[in-house]
Amino acid sequence: MRWMTCLGVVLCGFSMAHADLLSYHFDTDNEGWRRADFNPSTLVLTDMGAATWNAGGYIDAPDFSNWSFHVSPILSGGFASASSLSFDYSSDFSDGPYPFVVMASTTGAIYQTTSVPADGAFHHYSYDFTPGTWLYSNGIDFRAATAADISSVLGGLVRIGINADQESGPDYTRLDNVVLVPEPISLLGLGFGLMALAARRRKA
Repeated sequence: MRWMTCLGVVLCGFSMAHADLLSYHFDTDNEGWRRADFNPSTLVLTDMGAATWNAGGYIDAPDFSNWSFHVSPILSGGFASASSLSFDYSSDFSDGPYPFVVMASTTGAIYQTTSVPADGAFHHYSYDFTPGTWLYSNGIDFRAATAADISSVLGGLVRIGINADQESGPDYTRLDNVVLVPEPISLLGLGFGLMALAARRRKA
């Protein structure tokens, strides 16, 4: 039964490895999130002050700039192991598609363009960091993001931006449950290795 104890330890570690890299649920405050103006030509996000926290447990915003964005606190990189970004989002207005999610580093950014429902209800969005499913820009050229582009941006990630400006006119958006999830590969492989070893020992 010793192998089962070892496997239990590994699976426990595997579960812990699923702990989110970043997690913002806005239950009691804005958790450091900010407002920013977005420049679509350069993908630069310019800080415009603290995000508004709503007692319903989310952050919200009207149209507060030329191109309004909800943005995370300043980050210090080290997220190359991320596998996906997810969040819940609501908009009262929409005439897109527009740039929706921007992951920015100091040397470039990856982004998603999406058209959102204008029904005032929360919808769940989840984006895997799969090459070719994101767009990339370094402020000069725009192209489909390669694996190297995605790894570079996540490794040097400084800001997560989510569009708060879904219409050329009035806007009101809400954001909740922003989660950056790691890639749980190494411990899973180790767990399978231990199970294979145990199976061989039982046959011996």
